[in-house]
Amino acid sequence: MNFNKEQSLAVKHFSGPCMILAGPGSGKTTVIANRIRNLTEEYEVPPEKILVITFTRTAAEEMKERYRVLTGGEQGVAFGTFHALFFKIIRYAYRYDSSNILTEEERTRFLKDAAAKAGAENASDGDFIFALSNEIGRIKNSGGDLAKYKTRSVITDKKQFEGIYAEFERILRAEKKLDFDDMMLLCLKLFKEHPEVLSYWQGIYEYILIDEFQDICPLQYELIKLIAEPHKNIFVVGDDDQSIYAFRGASPEMMFDFEKDYKKVPGYERITLGVNYRCSPEIVECSSRLIAHNKKRFKKELKSGRGGLFKGIFKTDTVIYRGFQDVGKEFSYAVNMIENLIARGIDASEIAVLYRVNTQPGMLVSRLKERNIKFVIKDSVPNIYEHWVAQNIFAYIELAGMTGNAAGTDMQQVSVAASKTAEEGTGRKSTWRDLFLQIANRPTRYLRRESLRRADLSFESLYKENADKSYVRERLDKLKYDLTMLSKLPPKAAVGYIRKAIGYDEFLRKYAEDRLLDGDGLFDILNEIEASAAEFATYADWKKHIEEYTEALRRRSSEKKEKETGVGLLTFHSAKGMEFDTVFVIDASEDYTPYWQAATSAEIEEERRMFYVALTRAKNRLFVLHADDRFGKKREPSRFLKEARLL
Repeated sequence: MNFNKEQSLAVKHFSGPCMILAGPGSGKTTVIANRIRNLTEEYEVPPEKILVITFTRTAAEEMKERYRVLTGGEQGVAFGTFHALFFKIIRYAYRYDSSNILTEEERTRFLKDAAAKAGAENASDGDFIFALSNEIGRIKNSGGDLAKYKTRSVITDKKQFEGIYAEFERILRAEKKLDFDDMMLLCLKLFKEHPEVLSYWQGIYEYILIDEFQDICPLQYELIKLIAEPHKNIFVVGDDDQSIYAFRGASPEMMFDFEKDYKKVPGYERITLGVNYRCSPEIVECSSRLIAHNKKRFKKELKSGRGGLFKGIFKTDTVIYRGFQDVGKEFSYAVNMIENLIARGIDASEIAVLYRVNTQPGMLVSRLKERNIKFVIKDSVPNIYEHWVAQNIFAYIELAGMTGNAAGTDMQQVSVAASKTAEEGTGRKSTWRDLFLQIANRPTRYLRRESLRRADLSFESLYKENADKSYVRERLDKLKYDLTMLSKLPPKAAVGYIRKAIGYDEFLRKYAEDRLLDGDGLFDILNEIEASAAEFATYADWKKHIEEYTEALRRRSSEKKEKETGVGLLTFHSAKGMEFDTVFVIDASEDYTPYWQAATSAEIEEERRMFYVALTRAKNRLFVLHADDRFGKKREPSRFLKEARLL
């Protein structure tokens, strides 16, 4: 097999520590597989003495298959994930089995229970639970000492967070469950308290290879250093420019620490694989200009190992930036171009649409479905119609529909469609009481919880209980009037009336402030609901759209999705490690990339790395798109566009 100079040096490395800086498309998998073969065939290292670690089971299987093809089926090398390695170690020591491993469903349920017990008002909020899970993971990845850890801004009440953490740990112990972070902490404790156990594993694996090293967390690094200590034959492959998992505790600092720890060890090498065989020269150029703005990185000279798709033409056919007046025009352009590319013979599975967060592609999904363009959603795209903000809007609409007039009956249908999932789960249809409880104090009407618990809840019962409170009765009068007005309005006007005349916008703003939630994210949902309503003249049409949209998401999140093919819809995170003929990066705007929560210079640098990862997924065509207006909110073009000289 032909290797370039740097690849050859990496493949032939024998003993001592080695760090391979592998840029996008530089052939790192080929290098790792051939280095293993070189160890076993040229240096006669027993295969069972070699450990190859990846971050996913799929990557481990792919690496194993690549090695099998190279060697004609030679067995003995251990391929696996960090999870598998650490569980194997503690299983022998503590007699755990697979039933002790915490599932994602259990993790979410336990965290919700812990948050509720600690008095968190947003204990059932999915975004809060996700942030909570990441926060706990960061603590454990840093050693598990809560007293030394400073919580991030997403959870500002330190006392409450400590209560949640303690209760979550209590539940884990009571249920005899372990998450991955617990496995690492147990391994570290085992190695420190029982040196003979550490010595045993050090003797098992004399040569250690780690793929995607930039994704390693401090605790993983500490453990792997212990296992590799006697021989120091540790070969790591990664790219500090593609370190994008800070929420898991990963940091490019680990690669700098590796050089600091091993630079003086005999045999140490640092080799840069700087030839990108994936991307066209224009894509390599613009992505290299972008990432050069990061200060904390190994400087590299990257070049393309292939010719351009359209020689001599830059920013026209290979790398294209387009700005639009609004997000509707942005998505229409993307869908039109996708349709044209497929018509020109590009397979749909060779096209991807990438975005920073999974709430972004809702309207795009609708447009693709309307054109009958097949698509595959890599990440779970939240159904905006099932979000509690949307359900509040639909509750108002359905309550208005219960006034009994013709317009109202039509209005009621859209909420029935939107709440179908909830109804299926409970086995019953929403009643007037169910709907009223959703919006009773949204906005505040000073209705007491006790009065809302009545089985015979009605306007009459509320008037009677608040006979001496004129300010409550006035708000009930206003609500009855508002519901009557709503029953006469078409979809978009109804949503606008709820937001402004009823005061839902002000309620939502205060709700987010009081609970330290992402207010912009909640208003994005609300704005998208209103934009969706604007596309339909009647509630019956809107109802049909909601049902079809919901079914499309369900179908693509089913167990059969692995067999489906089509245009890929992926977040920047999920796109890492993948490649496509053509890539569309949508919403290249401030607040999305870099994401609005990024405040420190380190966080901005990670956002830049994410954008770099997105750009370098494209082999032949790269479209970067921005809209000045997203559902009524002005967006500035991302600063990264200027840095890459796309703008």
